[in-house]
Amino acid sequence: MLFSDIISVLVPSYCAACGKVLNKTERFLCHACKAKLIETNFHLKKENMITERFFGQCDLCCATSLLFFEKESVAQYLLHSLKYRGEKRIGKWLGAWLGEKIAAIEAFQQVEVVIPVPLHKKKLKLRGYNQVALFGKELSRYLQATYMDDVLVKVRANTSQTTKGRAQRLKDSQDTFTLQNAHKIEGKKVLLVDDIITTGATIESCYRELIKAKGVSVGVASMAYTLQL
Repeated sequence: MLFSDIISVLVPSYCAACGKVLNKTERFLCHACKAKLIETNFHLKKENMITERFFGQCDLCCATSLLFFEKESVAQYLLHSLKYRGEKRIGKWLGAWLGEKIAAIEAFQQVEVVIPVPLHKKKLKLRGYNQVALFGKELSRYLQATYMDDVLVKVRANTSQTTKGRAQRLKDSQDTFTLQNAHKIEGKKVLLVDDIITTGATIESCYRELIKAKGVSVGVASMAYTLQL
């Protein structure tokens, strides 16, 4: 028996969705639950649900999301494990999954900088990590782009957004983020990355800051996209 097999028996991993013990060929989800994840394939179309949602608000050079997100779905359980159960490696796994796909798409091949939506310093200290950091780093690796987490800063903490509508989220997101070290992204194509796109309020707020840099173009990539507003 290999050492990894012994470890898997002594310290088993469990499926983030159904709780089943994973075998050595499974990561984070059992094969049955992973099969229930629904990919958006937004990267295959220049105009998609994301560009439609931000039409008139954000002029995006590219936009995609890996999975569709619904309440009580496997995608929700997976991202909940990433955000609240310390499973940071899920971000890297999803980044590699999406990165391989968009690395073959011209619009994404032009990306020069990858920037994560930042957490407020208090939330970062409490959680210990930004859930989109490894996701963004993995995308930057596939795109051969530079990962930068010192350009966009969250300066105001907001309350839970889960029960709020688009209008309230937009209001709460005003003056939440600020741009620093703008010279680092001047004239560059930037990919802004987040975990879930819901109303789009966070993306819009970050976008408004990023375009303050001269000559910058902004694209968006997220782990999941929700149809439920």
